[in-house]
Amino acid sequence: MRKGYADTLSGQIHYRFDGSGPPLVLLHKTSMCSGEYSEVLPIFSKSHFTVAMDTPGYGNSDKPARIFTIEDYSATVIEFLRALGINKTSIVGHLTGASIAVEVAASHPDLVEKLVLASCPYYDPEVLQKRLGAFNFGREEIKEDGSHLSDLWRRYRTMMPQAKSENLQRTILGYLLAGPRAHEGHQAVFRYKVESRLPLLRCATLLISGGEKDIFHERIEVTKKLIPDCQTRVISGGGDLIPLEKPGEFAEATLDFLKSVKV
Repeated sequence: MRKGYADTLSGQIHYRFDGSGPPLVLLHKTSMCSGEYSEVLPIFSKSHFTVAMDTPGYGNSDKPARIFTIEDYSATVIEFLRALGINKTSIVGHLTGASIAVEVAASHPDLVEKLVLASCPYYDPEVLQKRLGAFNFGREEIKEDGSHLSDLWRRYRTMMPQAKSENLQRTILGYLLAGPRAHEGHQAVFRYKVESRLPLLRCATLLISGGEKDIFHERIEVTKKLIPDCQTRVISGGGDLIPLEKPGEFAEATLDFLKSVKV
């Protein structure tokens, strides 16, 4: 696996890449980075030129000068593709990455061959309002005794009780690296009207759920009905960290879809 930087109007975008063949771009969840795909990228790269980018403000990519919307993140992905000379690609997106992938495909259908959306964020309106009201991620107060770190661990452990400790640590490291603006990706998803964009998708799409511990598992059939050409796959036990918790099954589901669907 190699690493690089691409220049865009949003600053430098850090990415990991490997392999050769048809391009496959991986978009991560908030507040992680391209490292979310560290377990599956080596599998994908056996058959695809695989690129996992850090969303602006996360990982080692530059922070945007202002608060971004999903449309802004999408525009950066398009600039990133052009910087790498990729004219058409399949895209895998997880959570926030799925929202960004939807917008890329809806706004630039000519750029996207196939789409894989893991835990695609489509909220029930009442649930969305509750999340907006109760959302408490923001600037972490740094305490002299370091207790803010254990508080952060407990918070994430409560949200993802089934996650392996090493994957929980990766999530927290991503949050700390993003700094006081780590919550902006979540807020962008909350503001994004995905229900108006899903019907515009013109490429074959696979929805992946991480099973009962996936917060969007109950919405997968509702989401599917909005997408013209859509399949679904449930990976039990994947939860909110499917690429890390179930890398083999996640890669298999994705590759089976990419191979079986003809364009």
